[in-house]
Amino acid sequence: MRLGRAEGVLVLLTPAGATAGVDTRGAPAGTRELDLLDPSALVPRVHAIVLTTGSLAVAGGAVSWLAEHHHGYPVGAEPDWVVPIVPTAALGVDPTPDAYRACATATEPPPAAYALVGPTSAAAVVVVDALLTKAECRRVAMSAQDAFPRAGLTLPTTVFAVATDNPVEASVNALCTAAANALLTALG
Repeated sequence: MRLGRAEGVLVLLTPAGATAGVDTRGAPAGTRELDLLDPSALVPRVHAIVLTTGSLAVAGGAVSWLAEHHHGYPVGAEPDWVVPIVPTAALGVDPTPDAYRACATATEPPPAAYALVGPTSAAAVVVVDALLTKAECRRVAMSAQDAFPRAGLTLPTTVFAVATDNPVEASVNALCTAAANALLTALG
């Protein structure tokens, strides 16, 4: 996993795929591919998570970068026959973010949590160092939502939880608490 940044966009790049879950509260400005994170969906892993101050179209840059590098859900026999899975939360206030550039320059290891807060909505990602199912990731995302009211923010929010797939000795409840605390710290 690597974190890429460009003005107005954060991309958590997981080219090999990662298990993820999501929780949305209120009416966020824009979301994309959240249904694929439902535990009943057949797509098992995501290849990036995009948070942007721009529109949902920004995710196209991450999709293009991943497809050019043959990362995505396989849909055929050839290595370039892939569909990158890129769930996105957009705040819709800035027309210019560049997710392609964020992917191309991604080098930083991701922090435990990061967030974007706009005037009418907010989005955040928490990275959990654990081997979790999609349902467990969703539970972690739901618990991490507690950080917003604790920080005094009462906006529509979308929180993604992404597992690193490292087996650790921690209960899901402990991970939920850690995720909420990490997101609260990120909201500063």
